[in-house]
Amino acid sequence: MDKFNANTDGHIGEDSFESPTVKTTGDKPKTIHVAHRRSPSELTTLMLEQLSLQRQLEIVQAQQQQILQQQQQQQQQSGGTSNFGYQNMLQPPPSLGQPQNSNRSNHHRKTSSSFQKETEYGTPRSHRRSQSSVTSVGSIPFSKTDSRPQALGHTRRHSLGLAEAKKAAAEAHAQRYNSPSKLSIESSQVNLNENESTPPSFKFPGSPNLSSNEAEFSTPPANYHSRTRSSLSGDKSPQRGFQFPPKDQNQLLQPPQPSFSGSHVRTGSDLSSNWRKPTSNNQSSPSSYHHHNNSQSFESSNFLPGHRPRNSYGGSISSVSQYNNNNQGQRKSLFAPYLPQNSLPDLINEGKLVTGVLRVNKKNRSDAYVSAEGLLDADIFICGSKDRNRALEGDTVAVELLVVDEVWSSKREKEEKKRRKDTKSNFDIADDVHNDASTSSTDPSHSNSGSLNRKGSLKQRPIQKKNDDLEVEGQSLLLVEEEEINDDAKPLYAGHVVAVIDRIPGQLFSGTLGLLRPSQAAKKEKEREEHGGDFSKNEHKPKPKPKIVWFKPIDKKVPLIAIPTEQAPKDFVENHEKYANQTFIASIKRWPITSLHPFGTLVSRLGATDDKSVEVESILRDNNFMCDEYLDGEEKYMLDFPTSDYILAKRPRKEFDDYVIACSQNGQFSDHAFHVRGVSDNTIELGVHIVDVSEYVQNGTNLDKRAKKRSHGVFLPQKSVNLFPDTINKMVSFQENVRSPALSVIFTIDSLTFEIENVWMGETSVKPTTRTEYSEIDKILEKLEVADSSDNQNALSSYFATLSLIALRLKEKRLNNPKLSSNRMLPLLDQLDDERVKLSLNIYENIKSASILDEIFHTVNAAVAQKIHSALGDLAFLRKFPIPTLTKFEYYQSKIAELGVHLDTTNAGSFQNSILAIEDPIKREAVETILVKCMGRGKYTIAGKCDQELAHYLFNLPTYTHFNAPLRRYADIIVHRQLKHIINNSVDSYTEDVNSLKVISDYCNFKKDCATATQEQAIHLLLCQTINDMSSKTGQVLCKGVVLQVYESAFDVYLPEFGIEKRVHGDQLPLTKAEFDKHNKILKLFWDPNVDAATFVPEDENEPLSYRNSIKNKFRVSSENAARAQDESVSKESGLLSDEMYNKLTKLKLTPPKIDILIPKEGEDPLAPYIKPLSTRIEGNNHMQDIKLLDTVPVILRAEIGMSLPCLTVRVLNPFYKERK
Repeated sequence: MDKFNANTDGHIGEDSFESPTVKTTGDKPKTIHVAHRRSPSELTTLMLEQLSLQRQLEIVQAQQQQILQQQQQQQQQSGGTSNFGYQNMLQPPPSLGQPQNSNRSNHHRKTSSSFQKETEYGTPRSHRRSQSSVTSVGSIPFSKTDSRPQALGHTRRHSLGLAEAKKAAAEAHAQRYNSPSKLSIESSQVNLNENESTPPSFKFPGSPNLSSNEAEFSTPPANYHSRTRSSLSGDKSPQRGFQFPPKDQNQLLQPPQPSFSGSHVRTGSDLSSNWRKPTSNNQSSPSSYHHHNNSQSFESSNFLPGHRPRNSYGGSISSVSQYNNNNQGQRKSLFAPYLPQNSLPDLINEGKLVTGVLRVNKKNRSDAYVSAEGLLDADIFICGSKDRNRALEGDTVAVELLVVDEVWSSKREKEEKKRRKDTKSNFDIADDVHNDASTSSTDPSHSNSGSLNRKGSLKQRPIQKKNDDLEVEGQSLLLVEEEEINDDAKPLYAGHVVAVIDRIPGQLFSGTLGLLRPSQAAKKEKEREEHGGDFSKNEHKPKPKPKIVWFKPIDKKVPLIAIPTEQAPKDFVENHEKYANQTFIASIKRWPITSLHPFGTLVSRLGATDDKSVEVESILRDNNFMCDEYLDGEEKYMLDFPTSDYILAKRPRKEFDDYVIACSQNGQFSDHAFHVRGVSDNTIELGVHIVDVSEYVQNGTNLDKRAKKRSHGVFLPQKSVNLFPDTINKMVSFQENVRSPALSVIFTIDSLTFEIENVWMGETSVKPTTRTEYSEIDKILEKLEVADSSDNQNALSSYFATLSLIALRLKEKRLNNPKLSSNRMLPLLDQLDDERVKLSLNIYENIKSASILDEIFHTVNAAVAQKIHSALGDLAFLRKFPIPTLTKFEYYQSKIAELGVHLDTTNAGSFQNSILAIEDPIKREAVETILVKCMGRGKYTIAGKCDQELAHYLFNLPTYTHFNAPLRRYADIIVHRQLKHIINNSVDSYTEDVNSLKVISDYCNFKKDCATATQEQAIHLLLCQTINDMSSKTGQVLCKGVVLQVYESAFDVYLPEFGIEKRVHGDQLPLTKAEFDKHNKILKLFWDPNVDAATFVPEDENEPLSYRNSIKNKFRVSSENAARAQDESVSKESGLLSDEMYNKLTKLKLTPPKIDILIPKEGEDPLAPYIKPLSTRIEGNNHMQDIKLLDTVPVILRAEIGMSLPCLTVRVLNPFYKERK
């Protein structure tokens, strides 16, 4: 460690890069680790061409700069004579291939052919290792018998153009399934033709029709499916997200700076500046999020991709001349430099590169995927950290497509090396070392053959893999899975990142601080254990102070971050153990190509990891909610804040005073109200009134900028962070019997057919007669009457009964299903577009009030979307929900088919109707659980910046937007402003352009995703605390689980009583072996009847460095005692909860979880009711249990406390274990 810290830019790597070792001979043999460097074969021809062009361009720039300097010098010497310029300009410039300052003294002799190849790059190349990183284009190919060192590396991978990659993917898909595609994307779309006109009244989409473009690519009667969304017309760029710079820009020889829509351009910040110098860590607002003009004035970016001075304007690329020539004496490059930003638009236009958003595989973080939405029908597989090339989760990246087989061979080769290093687990090459949840069938006759460390299909995961799985699976409510990839089901596309186009600046991460990397700390601890803790001799040796310390983020998708030691607490090096349980906040500042890890800045220290308030604050910071927008006092942002009376007096508004009821989801504010009244015998008027926040918050004001920076409110069980301060929320919200300005949408509905006959939108003045909360509405809907039978309450009950009927009829129209049941909802899928404000510990809980009012909001939002799209065209601020990626949809649909459920994917309506038709609520929730993994999320978009369809697939609507919640979403305020320009006939005065709106939409998407992740993590935290309280006496809770998926060494269970999905790993159970029937999806468990699953500790976890010892585990009793303790709690109102926790949840307006406790008959074993329904049998000495899909199994649920984020883990009961009396 000390040697490493001698240079802060050292090789700070993980195991993702394999370093070959050589053992010397002699009296004192040594093991020498060969430093890793990027193989020349890993640079494709395209990259070499671009690097060569960039280098030549920089040489020309350097020459021009040199000429200018010579002019200035001669002008000074001659006293400023006027004829200097002409004389100097007439001198011939230096040769492109031979810069004047080239140093040839260290060159070895070279053949003429070798010299000729060097001059193709512009300068002769000295003999040094760094130059092996870039080889000459057209170099001599290596033969298989070639003994040269270069030939011993990987063969050069071949790049594919977009058309070639699509063709190869289609052929691979046809070979894999040997049948046409199961899904027809052409038919999985809503009717988009209605977007082009302005209908006199709002209509739901009719039967789906194919557009002309879709019809052109209809499914052919072939053995493979057509990939319609990947098809490109000849006159269109593959991706319209780019705007090219004007051709007439006079920028001398500087490369033009492209303007990427929705992307910030890498700035001209000086990378040679002192990166240790503390900088402002305030979270960037969307104004600094993107650069959207073609001028040469750049804003600074918080992220610096390299560490050497930049000699060109090629945004995020390190200087190629330095990369090739000036690397003598420096660290070797581990990553390829990014391609110049100015070269990307043309390469994308030509189909040589593809852009998309990068997603790290959370279960195997060395791999990643890039989603090129609408361009490819499958995600692009990125193999390994080198191919990811320093890109982070959520980055918009440029990817060069590669031949899949070549990438896959490289992946298998890396995995084989890992297995060879593991002497304990010498896995066969066919096994997936990363995953015990694969579905390869087991041949019992070969279950124990060779040296496989497995029993039948039962895989034994390494300790590190167990640790990773524990944290990844345990720290989320639902499992996060990627499609299974193996030799039989390779990725359809593969590639590597050649540039990071866009990254949200100022991202923050919470985590812990350590003196050593986790791998180094574990190694040191292991050595200490081996020596019996006696390190006294070495401890007294003076050690130099390290220059960096290590930040370990809680989010496992974020890499380790190197932090300058001077930014850590003063006594950290001497007393780093006392900070082990402290939570810090850090940000990434730069990631040099010579370092396996990024360098960052320590922002703040939050406090003790196990402090409950710190846990919540850590979740907020980790999801980029600094909560600092309004800390400097009201006088800063309340200046000139208008009153309601002032706004109402500005211009006349239509008044609504009767039958108006304001609603609040959580009692903090009310931004929506309704009225329903009969206009005639056959006509109903439904009015939806939304607070006119855009009138209070004018565009460009100080308050508007602060709201734009926060962008979204976040609602947690523990606390709320609203979009606006409480003072403003109170002033703006609807109040009972108080008149307020509003924007209203009034529907005239036929009471017999419930067709919408007319829609009116305008500025209104609203005076609610009543204000009620959603919780009160739920009571009304449940009982149809409340305890207080006053006239007002009776009228309120009738009022919401009418709203409920209208919502049901509107939903029937939206989904084209007249037989829809009002009691069936899809709460999990509905949350993919918008998170909840009224929360529940169980994310599957049906909140009927929210469901009814949300259905009305869907109609309102769709009507407003049609209005702004028809009037503003390309400027319309919309929200779309893309059709799921075809291959993902097929993959998860096949999993659902195994449950005995057929999904009709003809169109979006039939798709949802087939889910709602499932009568068994548990099975319906199981289908939702599987589907949510492939459905994506809703996204804000600008009509003119979207090549693909604008439809909202989840809601089966042609256009959609967010209009109904301006007090919690900044995007709604943008929509309000657009609508007001339309209804006031002032569209021409609307000043926002497409680029600025795209910047806002992208930032709103980012913050909305952050808000969703924050809410999920906060619910998970509180649920862990609740389960920990429920298990305080026994250490575990016995509940039921429904089997969703079965694998060869594990199975997934859904726990309906808690609304969570977890994986049961076979190596955590007392099994002698397991056998997996792939065709029938049955996992046969062979139990050891003498071991209790509740107290079982795997053999490898008894080791000192076991991951179990890193968790503060509490004592756990046997499964029989746990069942007996639960039986005793049946009579208590709070059940297994303590009175303190029960009261806490009640105060938070949350329903405490209640589990179904099975009571044994008199004289019966406490576990008997749980074991009876199981499929078990005994054959000789084999005690077998069959695990099948949709089986109900008894689950042992535990809350692992003591980690930065608590974990939930599961096991199942051993049905053969009998406790000795």
